[in-house]
Parts: sequence; C-alpha cells; structure tokens
Amino acid sequence: MTPVTEEDQKTASDLNLSEDEFIVDSSRPKEKLPVAEEFKQRIAAFRKRICKTMVFSDQLDIRDPQMVAELATDVYKNMRKEEVDKQIDVNYLSKVQTPSEVKDTSRAFLIEWIIDVHRKFRLLPETLYVTIYIIDKFLSLKQIKKSQLHILGVTSLLISTKYEEIYPPELKDLLTVSENKFSRAEVLKMEKEILLTLQFDLTCPSAYRFLERFRKLSSVVGGDDKVFFFAQYLQEISLLDASLLKYKASEIAGASLILASKSLKKVNVWNKEMERATEYSDEYLQPIAEDVKSFVVEVNPKFLTTLKYKFSKQEYKEVANLPFKF
Repeated sequence: MTPVTEEDQKTASDLNLSEDEFIVDSSRPKEKLPVAEEFKQRIAAFRKRICKTMVFSDQLDIRDPQMVAELATDVYKNMRKEEVDKQIDVNYLSKVQTPSEVKDTSRAFLIEWIIDVHRKFRLLPETLYVTIYIIDKFLSLKQIKKSQLHILGVTSLLISTKYEEIYPPELKDLLTVSENKFSRAEVLKMEKEILLTLQFDLTCPSAYRFLERFRKLSSVVGGDDKVFFFAQYLQEISLLDASLLKYKASEIAGASLILASKSLKKVNVWNKEMERATEYSDEYLQPIAEDVKSFVVEVNPKFLTTLKYKFSKQEYKEVANLPFKF
C-alpha cells in the first residue's frame, strides 16, 4: 500500500475523510495520478461516506451536481438558523407604528394588492416573499404614515424583483399599475431609504423554500402537485395575518403542508420520517396548524379575492375551488 503523504492527509482533512476512506485502492500506483482522476476518486470517497447520513430523497439526487444533494441538510440547518436570527417582531405594528395610521388591516390590504401585482407580472414565487419581508422589516424599524404604504409596497416590489428576477419589470411599468400616484423620483428616494434602513440585508429564508424542501422529503405527498399548490395557497393566505409572524417560516410551511394533506388526502403527512429529517415533531406543529386553519377559515372574504382568482387557474390545479376539509 502506498503511504499517505502529508499533502494527502491535509486533503483528507479538508474533505473530512478518514485515512481509510481517502485510500481508494490498496494497489495505488506509485506514480502520481492525473489531477482530474485523483479529484474524482476523492469526491467518490466523500460521497460514499456522506450517503450514509443522507435522507433517501437526497440520495436519489447525489449524481446531479446542480442539486448539491450532499449539502442539502447543511443548507436546511443554515436556513433554520437564519430564520431565527432574522425573525420580525410580531408586535411591531403596536410598538413602532401609530395605531391610527398603520393597522393590521392596512397591512393586509397592502399585501393583497402586492399579491395581485405579483400575479399580473407573473413573477417568481420567491419574489413575493422577499417583497413582504422587506415591507415588514422596514415597518418594524421605521414609523410611516398610512399615505406612504402604497409607495412602500411598490418600492419593496421593485427591490425584490431586482434581487430575484432575471428580467425584472421596469419602474415605469410598476408606476403604471400604481395609477401613477407617485413619481419616479419619489420611488427612487423611497428605495434609498429602504436600503439604508435595512442596511442592504434584504432576504430571509421563506416559507416557500421550506415548503419545497418538505415536499421533497415527504414520501406521502412528494409527487402530488395538488397538495403542494394547496399548501402554497394556505401559506399565501397566512401572509395577510400579521399575528402569524410569531411563527417562523419553516413552522408555517410545515403547518400548511399538514393542513393541505389532511384536506385533500385525509392523511397526516408528518410521519416519523419527516420528524427525523426536519427536526419538527407532529405534536409541535399541530397547534401552529390550528392557528393557520383558524385564520384561513375566518378571514374576511374581501381579502381573498385576488388569491382565489390566482389559485383557481389551471397552472395551480384550481386548488382555490376546493373546499377546506380540515
């Protein structure tokens, strides 16, 4: 067997490999392998080791480099940490804003309008969540008047499209859908104010990204688009309720998936497999699901006009036409 050199030991340490895993073949030739071949062998040894700790759905993607399956669990854990660090104070409306100016209903009307504009421009789902995060974060840090809510929404959408979209809508188009109630200069001034107030920290792990991850992990509803879109529908309804900010994005995603699978398939999606992979127990998520269900069932129908129209389309499997059977 060829001795392991100091350089080899350093490489094995960088990849977190044991000496046995690093040695690919006991009959390893003394001459140095081509760099590409040696790199392939090291990666193969790393994947062999990491597969032992991966969930089955990630193991299926191990050969697809775009899925970075070997890092999926680490990404998930980092998202869980980030959402805690960036969680917005649920009581910011009473602590920061003047109750006579900006109330929870004012926020709900603004969010519904944002959802409608987001739909008209056919933007990415994540763009919606980034926009609402920017709005809530700004309102939690700076007091504004009710008359400024509209321009705050437009400007937040402008910023999020620049961040998420490949081809973001032009400012003139956003001004048009806003009926030209404010000028280009006013929007750019608000953009500067938002960016400086948030110190250019514009994103937080969204419930949509967690919902995608939970769907992938589930062996019960993993391939069911209707359950996924129904859960997304419930999530977007929950965006209207400021009181649900007390829950983290991953909790809302888990609760929405539980409600959707219960309503459409009459099964509890949160089995032991999901508990191990997500580090959430079914018992922990059930009270959150109850809060989401209460709001979805009791919310004023006038706030749901846009969402019902959006999710009644064929691209969303017409889930808005389905009854709630929680």
